[in-house]
Amino acid sequence: MNAPMPSDQFTDPAEPAPHDSNAQSAAKAARLRAEADKLEAYCVVVRAASAAADHAAFVEVSRAASEALRARFGGGSITSVFAWLTGREGRAALESVLAGEVPLAGPLSIEQVVEAVELAKKAELLRAKR
Repeated sequence: MNAPMPSDQFTDPAEPAPHDSNAQSAAKAARLRAEADKLEAYCVVVRAASAAADHAAFVEVSRAASEALRARFGGGSITSVFAWLTGREGRAALESVLAGEVPLAGPLSIEQVVEAVELAKKAELLRAKR
């Protein structure tokens, strides 16, 4: 007499169960959304800093940005914004948006985000030359 075989006998234990893949998909979507929101918020800061007419206006933008970044992300500065946008995480977030993996949810267009990232790159190059 043959004993009944368990239904999972032919499944790979390393293979995630269907509910695990749903959880992974949801976690990835949440991570991409958070990174896209951060990308866009940081680009708003870059655009405001770049539009400052003089040093006093830049200082005011910097102060306001620090307060907003603290409230939304727990901290940050204009310097950290520029570094994040030009670093690995910022590039990955931009690539996700450009690939259509996650849409922008704020006021900026993709073109405005790309422009802001380019401005951040130029600013980081100038800062590095000092």
